[in-house]
Amino acid sequence: MRTLLRSVTIAVTLGLLSGMTAGASAAQSGSQISYTSQPDQLAIFLNNIAFARDTVSLPGGVDVRVVLPDTVFPDTIILRENGKRVPDYRLDRQTGQLALQWQSTTDSSLRDVTLEYLLGGVSWRPTYDMWLGADTDEVVDLDFFAEIVDNALRLDGVETQLVAGLVDLTSSIDVVSELSANQRLGGFADSDILVTSPTGQVDIQHVYDVGSITAEPGDTVYSQMVGETLPARRLHLWNAQAREQVTVIYKVKNESAEPFAEGVVRSYQDGLFIGSDFIELTPVGSEGSVTVGHLQDVRVKREESRIAIDIGRFDYLHEVELTISNFTDTTVHLDVVEHRRPEAEDLQFSIQPQMEAGNIMRWQISVEPGDEMVITYDFKVD
Repeated sequence: MRTLLRSVTIAVTLGLLSGMTAGASAAQSGSQISYTSQPDQLAIFLNNIAFARDTVSLPGGVDVRVVLPDTVFPDTIILRENGKRVPDYRLDRQTGQLALQWQSTTDSSLRDVTLEYLLGGVSWRPTYDMWLGADTDEVVDLDFFAEIVDNALRLDGVETQLVAGLVDLTSSIDVVSELSANQRLGGFADSDILVTSPTGQVDIQHVYDVGSITAEPGDTVYSQMVGETLPARRLHLWNAQAREQVTVIYKVKNESAEPFAEGVVRSYQDGLFIGSDFIELTPVGSEGSVTVGHLQDVRVKREESRIAIDIGRFDYLHEVELTISNFTDTTVHLDVVEHRRPEAEDLQFSIQPQMEAGNIMRWQISVEPGDEMVITYDFKVD
C-alpha cells in the first residue's frame, strides 16, 4: 500500500496514461490531494477485461482527485475509505482525462483508500506446445504458457491473477456484489481470492496466480505455467458420416499441478510442426484430447444405398458399407463411429457395435497389415 502524506510531494511510479514513463506525481495543493491510480493487484480475463484493485494511504480531511485509466468502465468503480463505501463522489474529464473526486469522510490523520474497477485493454490467453515422441506414443512433452497482452497501462510489480473465464458486459456488473440467496442456501462462504462474482455472467474455469508482473503499454509477456512430460494414449478414430480419413487423437493425462484451460495446442513431431488443435478444459487428473492429423496410409470409404420396399409398414431399406484398408506394415487399431438415425428400425449388423448415448454406434476393430475390413449394416424406415 502506498502512503501519500500531506506535507510532502511523492513521485508515484504509475504511468497508467498516454505513455507516461516515470509516472505521475501526487501532490497536495491547499485542501486537495491528487494522484494517478496504479493497481496493486490485477485479475485478467480472457476477453480483454481486467479487474484492478488500488490501495493507498491518504491524509484525512481533504478533497481527493484520482486520475483513472482511459479504458476504465466508470460504472464499475468501487470506492472505500477505511473499509466503508464512500457515499458521494463524482467523475469529470475537465483535463481530458477521467478523474474521480470526493471529499474525505474522516478527519483522521491518515485514511486507507481502496479503489476497484474493471478496465479494458488487458487480456491473456493460454498457449500450448506439444512434442510427440519419435519412439513412443505413451508420453508427450507439453509446455503451457500464458500470453499476457497489455495495451492499457504500465504495470510495475503488480500482483496478477489470470482468470480462465469471460466477463459478460451485456449484463449489470458489480464486482463486489453480495452472495445471491441461492448461493447462501447452497452454503457458499466468502472467498479470499481477488476475483468475486459479478451480477453479470462470468464463466470462470480456473484462476491462476502468476505473481508479480511488470510491463509497459504495448508489451506482451509470456509466463510458463506447465512444462512437463505427461502420459498419453494415441487413438485412431473414423467418424464415418463426417470424414473420409482416420483421425489421430492423443489423449493427454494432466498430471501437472495446474488445470489446462481451453486453448490452442501446436503439435510437433520429428522437429516439424504438424498442426494445431483445440484442447478442452482439462482438470488435474483428467485427460484432454488433441487431434494431431490423419492416417495417410489407411484408406476408408462409406457407401449407402436406398431400396424401395413394401414390407409391412416399411417403405425403404438402407444398406451401409464401411470399408477400411490398411496399407501400412503394422496392425492398425481404430474406432469406427456412426450416428444411428432416429427413424431407423430393424437394424442388422455384420459386426455388432457398441450402442452409446446420443444414438452413437461404435466398432472397435483391428486391421492387419495389407488387409481390408468391411463392416455392413442395414435398417428399415417408414
